[in-house]
Amino acid sequence: MRNILFCTLILFSVGASAQVQLGLKLAPVIVSNRADNDSLTAKNDGSVVKMSIGLIADNAFADNYMLSTGLIYVPKRSAFRDSRLGTMEEYKVQYLQIPLTVKLFTNELAPDLKVYFQVGGALEIKVFDEPLDPTYTLIEKFNPVDIPVILAAGIELRAGLSTTIFAAFSYQRGLTNVVKTSDATIDDLAIRSTVVSLDFGVKF
Repeated sequence: MRNILFCTLILFSVGASAQVQLGLKLAPVIVSNRADNDSLTAKNDGSVVKMSIGLIADNAFADNYMLSTGLIYVPKRSAFRDSRLGTMEEYKVQYLQIPLTVKLFTNELAPDLKVYFQVGGALEIKVFDEPLDPTYTLIEKFNPVDIPVILAAGIELRAGLSTTIFAAFSYQRGLTNVVKTSDATIDDLAIRSTVVSLDFGVKF
């Protein structure tokens, strides 16, 4: 909790000192995962829709270029079927995401309207995990962090002297195995996350 408060204070202090645009983001997300293991019996068990919300901070470091970071709550789901064992298990996993990305803007396509492309990565810190059913035991522990790559495209509309609204489509692909240890009955289970989202927000 101290680390979370520290990151939040940094965002606001940087915004005050460097004229960074701070904002709020709300995003319905489609969450799924890629599951496999040594015997190739573990398979992904579909996807679900959840809601992500958080703070963002954009700092223009050159014409039409911004460094974008923030502190964002990202709920995820680790679910898989094992054909050999005939089992299905699902776990709720929640993260606080600290993105580090670059936004590249076009020139204005219409008055106060720009298109942007976003690329980079993120550090995600696990804050919660829980099996959907207490009898599930195949995953014993989750890793404390996940590292996804982020790709996005969106539009920004300047709506006032200091207000900008935006909408974007983003794709986040987890690079690391979120499973730290699993039950010995399933060989080297590996689960990597995938998140597709529609991002809406406002910056001030």
